[in-house]
Amino acid sequence: MEDAYLIRNYINNDNSLNVEKIVNDYSNYILVIIKNITKNLLTDEDIEEMISDVFLVLWKNKENLNYNFPLKPYIAGVTKNIAKNKLRSLNISYESIETQEEIKSKENIEELVESKEEFEIISNELEKFGKDKEIFIMFYFKGMKIKQIAKRIGYTEFNVSTKLHRIRKKIKKALEERGYKYGK
Repeated sequence: MEDAYLIRNYINNDNSLNVEKIVNDYSNYILVIIKNITKNLLTDEDIEEMISDVFLVLWKNKENLNYNFPLKPYIAGVTKNIAKNKLRSLNISYESIETQEEIKSKENIEELVESKEEFEIISNELEKFGKDKEIFIMFYFKGMKIKQIAKRIGYTEFNVSTKLHRIRKKIKKALEERGYKYGK
């Protein structure tokens, strides 16, 4: 991890967050994320407001930042949440935007049908796991580390790792039984 992007490098001598430096370094990055998520459905004013909101969230949460972590993933997560919330407030479904883009990018409608069927198989299998379904969701969809998951739900890291392995194995088996290949 390159030291220059750690949060501690954005702290002034008086232990305050150097927001001006962050704005200079990350404004374009935030703009790209917003445009990718919103697919140019918003006005320039909305986009500017969202960029300001990202910096406001950063400022409000400055005491909770771990100075030894990189700033970029934190900013990306905040930006994604703000963009999705903005779309929701305008009654625009982020999922429908993704689906439209996916349909446009598919060369073959069969591929779309196949991926939807795979998703349904995985969803049906996950429903069978009860509480363990949350472990899978936290790991694969929320991007949480095994250590974080274990701490949150009160299991050992080994237990979480074992449960993830078993879930993957059962999903793989379900997919293969229906003729799909499942990568490791």
